[in-house]
Amino acid sequence: MRSKRCCVMADEVLPGQGLRVQRRLPGPPEHAFAAWTQPRLLARWMSPFGSADAEVDLRVGGAFSIVMHGPGQDIRHTGTYLELEPPHRLVFSWASPYTGQEPSRVSVYLVASGADETQLTLVHDRLPAAQVESHQGGWGQILDHLAALLTDGRTGWT
Repeated sequence: MRSKRCCVMADEVLPGQGLRVQRRLPGPPEHAFAAWTQPRLLARWMSPFGSADAEVDLRVGGAFSIVMHGPGQDIRHTGTYLELEPPHRLVFSWASPYTGQEPSRVSVYLVASGADETQLTLVHDRLPAAQVESHQGGWGQILDHLAALLTDGRTGWT
């Protein structure tokens, strides 16, 4: 069941090789940004299966690694931070066995919305055309886990 404080705003496939997913999340952009950039928090939500390991070197040019653990499989994702504007924007490359020869790119925008809410817009581009739909579904599940984490309140930033 989705939290009453989180909702799908709009998901769409973009022309070419990309997608956009939007969510309204509980809490300020600072909390959402922390969830995207702190390894202990990333590990709690950054997987459609629910568990992951994360390593982060949070600086432009710094690398990250996320291993999503699923039923009978581990899927490693790596990337490099291309732009960081705390707490409103992060852009990073994204490579996995499903993103083709060249890394794809993920841009995350976090905007304060109303009283203690954040509008998140995620744009994932440079994907192989055959992978856009599966990534859209995966990001939808992952962002639902992020919303649950932010709703839970046991994150350690208070």
